[in-house]
Formats: sequence, C-alpha cells, structure tokens
Amino acid sequence: MATLRYTLFHVHKHSFLLSATILTSFFALTTVPSFIPFALHLSVLLFYAHLLNPSSAKVRIFILWIALSLVKSFHWFAPSLNALSTPFTSVLVLFVHGALTSLVTLVLVIVYARSRTRLGMHSSWTQIVLFPVTWATAWYALAHLSPVGYLTSWSPVSGIPAYDWLMPIFGSSIKDWLAAAWAVVISQLGEAWYMGEETVEEAPLLDQEPLIFNGSASIDSMVKNRFKATTALGGVLLALTAPSYFWYASDLALLPRPVIGSDSTPLTVGCVLPSRARLNQHNHHQLTFEDFLAESKTMNNANILLWPEGAVSFADEDERVNALEKVSRVITSPNQRVGVSFEESYQDPADSTGRGRVLRRTGLALVSKSNETQMLYFKRNLVPIAESYRLQKSDNPPPLFTFDLEMPKWASGPAVRPISVTASICLDFAMPDPFVDLPLSTSSSARPQIILGPARTWDLAVGNAMWEQAKQRAMELDSMVLWCDGGDGGVSGIAGQGMHEVMRVGEGSWIRTIGVEYPADDHRTFYATIKGSGGTIGFMWLLVVGGYSGRLLLAASRFGNLPQNLRGLFLRWKESRRTRALSHDQESNLLTFDD
Repeated sequence: MATLRYTLFHVHKHSFLLSATILTSFFALTTVPSFIPFALHLSVLLFYAHLLNPSSAKVRIFILWIALSLVKSFHWFAPSLNALSTPFTSVLVLFVHGALTSLVTLVLVIVYARSRTRLGMHSSWTQIVLFPVTWATAWYALAHLSPVGYLTSWSPVSGIPAYDWLMPIFGSSIKDWLAAAWAVVISQLGEAWYMGEETVEEAPLLDQEPLIFNGSASIDSMVKNRFKATTALGGVLLALTAPSYFWYASDLALLPRPVIGSDSTPLTVGCVLPSRARLNQHNHHQLTFEDFLAESKTMNNANILLWPEGAVSFADEDERVNALEKVSRVITSPNQRVGVSFEESYQDPADSTGRGRVLRRTGLALVSKSNETQMLYFKRNLVPIAESYRLQKSDNPPPLFTFDLEMPKWASGPAVRPISVTASICLDFAMPDPFVDLPLSTSSSARPQIILGPARTWDLAVGNAMWEQAKQRAMELDSMVLWCDGGDGGVSGIAGQGMHEVMRVGEGSWIRTIGVEYPADDHRTFYATIKGSGGTIGFMWLLVVGGYSGRLLLAASRFGNLPQNLRGLFLRWKESRRTRALSHDQESNLLTFDD
C-alpha cells in the first residue's frame, strides 16, 4: 500500500491526478448531474488543486481547463445541435459556455487551495467551511447571470433524497453547499493520508526524495486541528441525513398523499398532447388549435388540463380572447379549468412613433366554464438566440389564483374546497427563485398547491434536465408541479410532495388523479418566506465570519482599555501574519514538488 502511495502520488502524481480528475468529470458533468459522482469529482479536483501552483503549473492548468470544457460540452453536444439556427453556432456557443463554467470552477478551487492557510492557523473550522460557502455563492450568482439559469451549471440535481427535506428550508443552494462540503471532507481525508508519516516500506523510497515534512510543531498542530474540523463537518453532513430516515419510518411523509382520505382532496389533472397522427388526417404540418380543442373534449373528467408551451399561435390579443371563449364552451363542469399556452402578437406599449410596432410573446391563460380568464401569465426567461431574437420577455411575477372545487358525493368533509394555482413556463423553472414574488392570496393559501408548467423542449436530454429543474422548484415551495412538455422526446408528469412520476415521454395525452393536502397549509415554506436562496447564502457567510471574528473578539476582551485592546490586536495580527506565511510555505513544501 505504501509503495502504491509513493508511485501514484509522488512519482506519477500529475499524470495520475489529472487522469482521475478527467475520468470522474465524465460521470459528474452530465446533463443531469448526480450528487455522489459530482462530489467525488469535486473532491479529486480539490486535492489536485494543491499541487497546481499558478506560477509554475500554467500548462497543466490550461490542459485541465480545456479537458473539463470538452467533457462539459460532450454531454450537451447532441442536444445542442438543433438548439440554434445552425449546428456550428450551437456547438460554438456550447463550448464557450462550457469553457466559462469550467474556468469559474478552476478559479474557485485553485484560489481556495492556495489561500486557505492564510486564514489563520487557529480557525480550522473557517478554513473547512469557506469553500462550500464560496462554491454555493458563486453558482447562485452565476445562475442569476446565466440566460439558462441552473440548466448547465455545476450543480447536482439528483441522487440525494436524504437531503431533500432541506429544500423547503434553504432552497437549491443547499445542494451546492452539501456537494462542496462532502468534497472538502473527502479531499481533506485524502490529504491526511497523503501527508501521513512514512512507513517502513516507504522510508528507502523517500531517502532520495524527502517529501514528507515532520519537523514543525506548528504544522503538526495545524494538520491535527484541520483533521478535527474535517471530522466535525463530516459528522454534521451525516447528521443532516437523519430526519429523512425518521420520516420514512414514521408517517411515510415522502410518499404520495392518498387520493381518498380525511386529510386529502382528490384532484384530477391532465396534459393535453394530441398524437401527431392527426397531421396526416388533416393534411397540415403542425398541430392546430382545433386539434388541442378536440383532444381536450375527450378529457372532460379532469379538473385541470394543461396544454404544452406555445401550443397555439394567435395573430393578436383579440384572436386570443375569441379562442379562449371557444375553450370555455367545451368545458362541461364548473370544476374544470384548462390552461392554454400560446404565442401571440401584440402592440408594443412603449412605441412612441405611432407606427404600431408589433411584438410577440409566450403566455398561459387559465380558462373556466364561465368564459373567464382566471389567470394570465407571460414567460419571463427566453432561450438565448432561439427565442430571444423573436419573442419578448415579461417582467411580471407569477400570479397566484384560488378556485373552489366541488367534492364528489362520496368525499367526506366540506363539499367545496379551495385549490390554489400558480404557473411558470419552461425555462422559467431553471432560474433561481422564480416564485419568491408570489402575491399573497386574499381568499386562501399563500402557498400554491399546484404549479402549472407548460414546456416545449427539443431533445430528450434537455427534456429530462428541465423535468429535474421543475422538481427542484416544487420541492422549494413544498408543492406539486404539473409538467406538460410538448417537444420531441419531452418528459411530462407530476412532481412534488412524494411524487416523482414521469407519466409520458413524447406525445400522448394523459390524466392522473392525485391527493392534495386538506386543509391546505397556508404558511409558506421558510425558503419562500426569506425570499429565496439569497437569505440562505447570507446565513452561510455568517457561519464563516462568525467563526473567525469570534476569536478576534475573545482576544480583544483580554485587554484592559481601548488603546491596549487596539495595540494588542495589532501585535497579535502582526504575529499571526508572520506565522501564517511560515505555515503556508511549509505546507506548500508538503504538497508541491518540483518534477
């Protein structure tokens, strides 16, 4: 074992660690990143970063950057070919995006690796938790800046059911923190083994190359303190999995709610996806308004029907109003609502030239039997280039609407129950905090029970990635999303509150009866109350700053008056600077060697 350590981590350290980093990236940087492969890849990258001194390893860093960019682009290559007008443009945009995200990752890990020992030898906890907080902050900020949000970011979206209970509390940023925290724990344990004392077998091998430094009490103390902090963080991460297992064992809270029960309201929902066989029957090239209307007539037993994104197209707002009136006529029950997603042209309200500039937008209208448009929403985030050049985005937040649902005669309890609904459209779900500005409902719950999600993706991989993003948004609000994807290979289903069921891949309408919580919980989740993951990021930084500033305040309290306090703090800061510089040089000798 000792000989293996010497061979891999000393003789061939760069070849081995570079290969390990690239190999793990193939499993981590998929279109739907899974938690465990992602955390393992990030831990290898963190370990390798300590050997990459920017002043002497520029070529290796460049090779690693290009390799990670290519791997990131590889997984999105097939889905991107038809995303834009030409394959060349699609691939070029894809690689540039992959290169930028890979560059951000390398900057984060290398800066952390080179600077962590300068944080102070006595603040091991701060050193350990700094990277997870920095990582979560960076990707939360980049998701706000990116036109596709979380869709192609370095953020895990699956494979962590034990931590799902944290989503309604902290939002999606907690997953970034958890992945980075596990990466720190794994990499730190690897470093402890790497810098361990030489064994009898290794001693002859190391006589010619003194790689292990054991002559400094300060370094030994620093390594011991860091190991204790690492163990503590690992314990915290394991403890955070406990609540999910208790819930599984007690009330099965992570399973779907029963359809029939005293605490459940049966609600039948459906996705209207007519078969393209209609195209051959009617000699047209795409599904029309009449196709969707006829399909909806056959699904009148559903309480909520949803058409996919941009199912129909209207020349102006008047045509949209007339078409929605036709939809209301096929609704046979006051219990039924139809969500119609459309594209329409409209007059630019900001046009001061008087020429009647015409714009287009994508929207969703919720229609009832009474010919009332009870909810109207327009898409806020457009696919870059493919949609942004021809459509206009909206700045209005999603609405929140509540309607009364009459219960069947066999149902116990009140005969009429409120159902609260909100909506967003496709790419909106990939953005951070899309529902934090939901208005307070004046009639019932402040938390939506159903989120309508019409979508239209162009590839199965993209459809699956967007489905995972929709699941994240449902968990953040502790709600359920009705996802209806009308694209080629689109993934459609219901997710949230124990449901993760894909009902259909591709075309084909479907209906499903679900159980909705009754009485409805009218309290928003903690995540929604603090207005998204921004509050979570702030709390994370308080833990980091608090751990470091607490020692400074404690040191200041040991002096008598203010001048002495300031003088003592200055002397301690000056001494700590000298000690940290010495410690940094010593640790660099441990982890970085000339070839």
